Amino acid sequence: MSAGQAFLPEALANGARAWGFSLNLYSLRSERNWGIGDLSDLRSFVRNAASLGASYVGINPLHALWLLEPRAASPYAPASRFFLNPLYIDIEAVPEFARAAGRRSSRERTERRDVLAALRLAPLIDYPSVSAQKQSALRELYRAFRKCDGERRASFDAFVVREGTRLERFAEFEALDEFLTGTSSTHGWFAWPQGYRDPQSPAVARFKRDEGERIDFYRYVQFVADEQLAAAASEGAKLGVRLYCDLAVGVDAGGADVWSDPAAYVLDETIGAPPDALGPDGQNWGLPPPDPRAFAENDAERFAELLRANMRYAGALRLDHVMSLRRLFRIEAGHSASEGRYVEYPQETLLAAVERESERARCLVVGEDLGNVPDGFRERMEAAQVLSYRLLPFERDFDGRFKPPASYPRLAVATAGTHDLPTLAGWSLGRDIEARRAADLLPEATALAAQAGRRRDVEVLLEALTTHGAISLDEARGIFVAVERGEPHPQAFAPLTIATYRYLARTPACLVFVQLDDAVVSFDQVNLPGTVLEYPNWRRKMAIEVDALAAHPTVRAIAAELRAERTQAHTN
Repeated sequence: MSAGQAFLPEALANGARAWGFSLNLYSLRSERNWGIGDLSDLRSFVRNAASLGASYVGINPLHALWLLEPRAASPYAPASRFFLNPLYIDIEAVPEFARAAGRRSSRERTERRDVLAALRLAPLIDYPSVSAQKQSALRELYRAFRKCDGERRASFDAFVVREGTRLERFAEFEALDEFLTGTSSTHGWFAWPQGYRDPQSPAVARFKRDEGERIDFYRYVQFVADEQLAAAASEGAKLGVRLYCDLAVGVDAGGADVWSDPAAYVLDETIGAPPDALGPDGQNWGLPPPDPRAFAENDAERFAELLRANMRYAGALRLDHVMSLRRLFRIEAGHSASEGRYVEYPQETLLAAVERESERARCLVVGEDLGNVPDGFRERMEAAQVLSYRLLPFERDFDGRFKPPASYPRLAVATAGTHDLPTLAGWSLGRDIEARRAADLLPEATALAAQAGRRRDVEVLLEALTTHGAISLDEARGIFVAVERGEPHPQAFAPLTIATYRYLARTPACLVFVQLDDAVVSFDQVNLPGTVLEYPNWRRKMAIEVDALAAHPTVRAIAAELRAERTQAHTN
């Protein structure tokens, strides 16, 4: 690798093409989890992915959310991007579990068993109940841990030293939020009494003296989460599968990162996107923008620390909204998204940090570059070996036809969708359009017109797939008949999914990711932008358990296509 570029595995740099699966960790089912996918489920899926020949497993951001307000479940609006969501901890895999469980009565064990069985069977994640069970268990584990010594205690002490002041501030924040707001629906430091809003204040110093054990509990929680993520990454690396992690573009203004370092943010503005065809009124993501002056003052060391935290166990890292290296669309408080404006950021300083930390961690970088891309930006990212992010629905020519596989760039990730888009099967039936109409985001007439347009889009996709030999004419006709009938039968749409990934597999893109929701022919997307309570965002579970995924016929068929079409890359 030459100076001034992000890390790229040698095989990929030399023209090899790899592939992997992408999934939402929380959605995984298993016979032993506590109603939400956890880090042991991730290890199971990594083993399955290795058996199918994948080189990467992509996961949603694992950032710390609001433990005391678990309904705020979006992984893209975290309380901290430096630390992990405790709901992903496999409680029963923690070394202290056996000792803690032994202290529970037979009745208590039976009650927990029954509650967990119900949480596992539920079609949607019950975040409040899952969180209540895990919080209770984590406190039992912590009490057992306090009696540990020797190697276990030494490992914890080493973790605390490694994480330093960042962990101290985070644990203090979590403890204060619990102490000051409890079960209130309003969390975050804006709601605290004035004396606690400054981490350097006398009130916080007194709290640290008086509530040391409460603070230490949150250190312990992060220690356990970190060791389980490390174990998943380590097992994957031994099998030739690396984790492809995701770094959200921002954090909640009331969260730990902003409380710990408020000077690094502009607190009277939020970030979003300008009006476009997909969002005529613009988008306001409700997250405070980082202050570009803070980057200049410390040569982007804050940003470098964030990258190090998220690259630690990753073989690849996706930078959500990578254009933030160059500019952010900022909206002043009290104004609509249509009144926002772009603010420039020190691109070369930030990019240098990406290149340096990527090489240090031997972690390739993918830049999510969808939307309004500044002139010359993609070319600059390509020069830096930051992979572009190419989604099939948006890779169109001026006449609306899908671009042929050969037109995709080599330094790119090619895939069929994201967490904000419908699955292939759902897209073909216009399920996203219907969901938006049901949520009152589209008038009836507009929805009808959109459905007609979607049927034309399906025809255009089938034309592309047949033209490039990814599907037969008979299969294409069968799919279109299923679309016309509007019948959501997975068997009818499996050929579309297989053909689409066969099409993407033939691109020069050095990485192709198969969305697991596509591979099991799901019809419902995980998140519907613009909704909160109108749609079960971030709550849907996979239809089958994680250990059965590798045997799913469509998953196996897609994996076979990817193995046949792609040169496997050594990813270490």
